[in-house]
Amino acid sequence: MKVNSFNDFKYIFYIEGKDRALKKLFSNFLSDKDISLLYERIENNDINLMEAYEKYKKSK
Repeated sequence: MKVNSFNDFKYIFYIEGKDRALKKLFSNFLSDKDISLLYERIENNDINLMEAYEKYKKSK
């Protein structure tokens, strides 16, 4: 599977929306519960998009 660049990652979030983009990008690595927790952290500004991208790269 291709590892997306940060610009691709941002674009997917822009086009898909945060909730659908997280499910699309992290579905192979995280459970639904972990994805929803990550979504809540992004919504509450506890974690920014760059930190989510770093987590995505580590999981690949």
